[in-house]
Amino acid sequence: MSALALPTRDAWLELAAHAKALPEAARREIVAHWTRAAQMEHASVAAFSRFSLQLLAVGAPPSLLEAAHHAALDEIKHAELCFSLATLYARQGIGPGPLPVDERALTGWDLQSVAVATVEEGCVGETIAALEAQAAAALAEDEAVRTVLLRIYEDESRHAELAWRFVRWAAQVGGVAVRSALRDAFEHTIARFEDVAALDSIHVQRLEAHGILSERKKDALRKQIMSEVIRPALVRLLS
Repeated sequence: MSALALPTRDAWLELAAHAKALPEAARREIVAHWTRAAQMEHASVAAFSRFSLQLLAVGAPPSLLEAAHHAALDEIKHAELCFSLATLYARQGIGPGPLPVDERALTGWDLQSVAVATVEEGCVGETIAALEAQAAAALAEDEAVRTVLLRIYEDESRHAELAWRFVRWAAQVGGVAVRSALRDAFEHTIARFEDVAALDSIHVQRLEAHGILSERKKDALRKQIMSEVIRPALVRLLS
C-alpha cells in the first residue's frame, strides 16, 4: 500500500452503513476510541514540531530535520483520518479543539535530554504505534478502517526509523555520557512495558473487528516488540 493511500468514497459509505447498524453501546465505545486516537495524533503534531526545534538546538544533520517536518505533516493527516472515523461512527461532527501547551515541554534542549526523551517517545513509542496499527489492520473488517490503520502503520514506521537514526547519531557525537544515559533510558522503558499485565472484557475483545485491539492483545504485542525488536536494536545501537 502506498504511504499516500486513503479510503475510497465507496469504502467510507460501506463503513457508514455498517456503523449505523451497530448496537448503541458498541458504537459509543468505538467513537470514544477513535476520538482519543485522533486527539493523540493531533498532539503528535506539536511533539514533532518541538522535536524539530530540538534538532536545531543540538545541531543535528539536515536530513533528520527534514524527516521531522515530514513526520509532523503525517500526524496532521492521521488526526484528520481518525477524527473522520469518530465522526462517521458518531454520526455527528467531531474535531480538534485548542491544544494546551505546557511550558515544561519547551525545556531540555541539551543533546542528552533530547536523546533520552526520544527513546520513549520515538524509538519505543513510534515502534509500538506502528506495529499495533498493523496488527489492528489485520483484524479490521471494514476497508476504510483497514486503510487508515495501514496508512498509520507505514507512516509511524518511518517515524520510528527517524527516532533510531537520531539516537544513533546522538550516541556517536555525545560520547560515553550520552551512551550510558541512552542505555538506562531503554532499560527503564523496556521494563515498564514488560511488567504490565492487562485483562479484557468480552465486549472489548469484540471491538477488534472495528480496528480496536484488546488490552490483552496489546499487552502481548508490546512484550513481543520489546524482546524481538527493541532489545536487538538496542544491542546494535550500543555495540
